[in-house]
Amino acid sequence: MIDQLERARQLLHEINQAHDLRFTLRERCRGGVVGAWLLTDPAGMRAILKCNDRMAHRMARLPSLVDRIRSAGYPTPAWLASGVTVDGAAYHIVDFAPGEPMARSALTGRTAAQLVEVIESQVGLDPDPVQDWSRYVRACAFEEGKSDPRPVLRRLGHSGVELVEHFDAVLAPYAALDLPGGDLVHGDFNTCNVLIHHGAVSAVIDVDACGSGTRAVDYAWLLREAYVRGGEPQAIATIRRAGEAVAGPGVLAICAAATAFDITRFQLGHDPDSLPWVLAGLHRLADDLQHG
Repeated sequence: MIDQLERARQLLHEINQAHDLRFTLRERCRGGVVGAWLLTDPAGMRAILKCNDRMAHRMARLPSLVDRIRSAGYPTPAWLASGVTVDGAAYHIVDFAPGEPMARSALTGRTAAQLVEVIESQVGLDPDPVQDWSRYVRACAFEEGKSDPRPVLRRLGHSGVELVEHFDAVLAPYAALDLPGGDLVHGDFNTCNVLIHHGAVSAVIDVDACGSGTRAVDYAWLLREAYVRGGEPQAIATIRRAGEAVAGPGVLAICAAATAFDITRFQLGHDPDSLPWVLAGLHRLADDLQHG
């Protein structure tokens, strides 16, 4: 943590100089894989610094993308500064949004309805066709390249092979189905990235992976979370019904297979001890998609 703290201080010093800002580092934000830090300025304004070197290639166009989706009413905080340092560190500072992540409370039918309302606000926004989530999802679900998750899962052994085969049975009727596009896709739409304040959604955060595609992608990510996390049956039904309404059950099934494979690969690298219960939830998801 000392190394991370010192790196964040050095980065903030460079950002303040580059953008003529006066922020002070306060503390690291709880949760998340990529570092995020609470900042304040002399007037007491709060902001969040996020560092994500994997997004360096997108930093030139992300600020205008965020401005466009905000102007369309999408509830994500304004970006105050962003860029890439001379040594390749990508960063952005966003306005502080009040609230707690929805992940800290139960996923109920009511909260699912609130999340559906957010995803439906993404219809037709199509912010960045270069970041094509529909294409990425289809590759995750069906392709066998070195960068795709299916080969990684098979190397897990029986548990990985079993998951691939289970979802292959789900996907069998949909192998030739194309995914639509034209919507905003958050790309990591889960309850950790949605803040709630006084019972209402106050912000959708961590939009740096957002792009274009079908919003069914975000429904599938949320549905997968509901099965793995143990969301209430009404929540699962609400999310699935809305997801299938986008472009039919086949599109949602392809997106669900993609997120199942993708999250398994992610957990393998970050939290392998969680795999048994994650896989159990994913098999329940596959069962329900296959049998109604």
